[in-house]
Amino acid sequence: MKPSWTPIKITITLAACGAMLALSPAGAQVTAPAASAASSAGPATIAMLPGDDFFAYANRDWLVKTEIPADRSSWGAFAAIAEDTNARIVKMFAAIDADRKSGVEARKVAAFYSSYMDEAAIEAKGGSPLKPMLAAIDAIKDKAALTRALGASLRADVDPLNNTNFFTENVFGLWVAQGLSDSSRNMVYLPQGGLGMPDRAYYLTDSPKMAELRTKYLQHIGAMLKLAGYSDSEARAAKVFALEMDIARSHATREDSADVMKGNNTWTLNDFASNAPSIDWPAFFKSAGLGAQTKFIVWHPGAAKGEAALVASAPLASWKDYLAFHQINHFAPNLSKAFVDQRFAFYGAALSGTPKQSARWKRALAATNIALDQPVGKVYVERNFAAEDKARVKQMVTNIVAAFSKRIDKLDWMAPATRAQAQEKLKTLYVGVGYPDTWASYAALKVVPGDAFGNVVRAEKFHTAQRLAKLNKKIDKTTWSMPPQLVNAVNMPL
Repeated sequence: MKPSWTPIKITITLAACGAMLALSPAGAQVTAPAASAASSAGPATIAMLPGDDFFAYANRDWLVKTEIPADRSSWGAFAAIAEDTNARIVKMFAAIDADRKSGVEARKVAAFYSSYMDEAAIEAKGGSPLKPMLAAIDAIKDKAALTRALGASLRADVDPLNNTNFFTENVFGLWVAQGLSDSSRNMVYLPQGGLGMPDRAYYLTDSPKMAELRTKYLQHIGAMLKLAGYSDSEARAAKVFALEMDIARSHATREDSADVMKGNNTWTLNDFASNAPSIDWPAFFKSAGLGAQTKFIVWHPGAAKGEAALVASAPLASWKDYLAFHQINHFAPNLSKAFVDQRFAFYGAALSGTPKQSARWKRALAATNIALDQPVGKVYVERNFAAEDKARVKQMVTNIVAAFSKRIDKLDWMAPATRAQAQEKLKTLYVGVGYPDTWASYAALKVVPGDAFGNVVRAEKFHTAQRLAKLNKKIDKTTWSMPPQLVNAVNMPL
């Protein structure tokens, strides 16, 4: 698959990519070529000035010659670097297995990866690992139990600021970070959630393409329920899809989601009771492990009100099928081939336009990086990034900051008091290089060889517990929001 370009207008999307995002689109996506020039003239013969379109001027040869790999929906420099990183990490796993002196965390990383690679064991289990989860959903008898189940489903799976990641299949996302108005304490952020497609536009936009995706998504819901053994899967799918349509109507747009000021809404428990009275919020938060919290940042107030109302108004049976589908859908990558292929048919082929599913080792690597991000990174930097190299880069950064400080002192357009404030602000700057100064402990995460599904479930719960533990600790500005093996950089605003 070739990237394409037009001389006048280029649409480019650069996504952070690396080992952790081995399954995600990353790189450049450009508009289809105009019917004229691209077909009749090679890239070297098209007259173009840098001021017309500098991206096309600098990259047109690459765009014409470069093939997008079949297991990617896009490609770019970040993705190419990530491929090299991935290859090194997989070789590292093999070396860990061969070395009897490997440490506990290194062996834990290798065990997670090898369990995910054991396709025969995973295939033999089929969809059976889901049964306890689905049985718990089936046991829901009333809206009170539904509220507790919805609360218990919350996971630390979003990041509205550092990664602008709002997507979660749970009714709300969960993120713990400094407060926007009160930066002296960590707070719980609750963005909107509950959809299986990327955002409300996929449900509500009136266009042939979106209509086609809605039809395919409805079929996907039914197929997943059928694979898990549910009768009347098509009728159940229709009810699940209808519920998601109602949820989507309560959601904010992607543009509004990116507006931090619109997201800065502090609610107390009394605010929840008055603004969204249809849920027993104390019960909801207790099930989520948030029973001791008295204040929350509700990023999307409209969604909180709308989804709370739907808990009261939508039939219990629809909510149960909804919960069942999203458990199946979320954990499908960790089940047998039929589940994996069905998920790829919608999310990979239909939604992202990716022709071919990634190789098993790439999917196993992505899962390992998500579950054991820092342990993988710790072993990786031990073998690829010497401590003296980090010290050298940090010294360079120190010199840059010192030079910046001197420039502030020479700014004659600043009043003395303003310069003093600028210097104080500069002193708060923390620059992390390569890897965290202090590694997080993963001793509490249990990895069982041969239990690929259970390892993923336990990792999600572990990461959520990690985040919630921050609520009882002082602000740590040295905390990293990405693993060392991820090729990227981030400016953390808080």
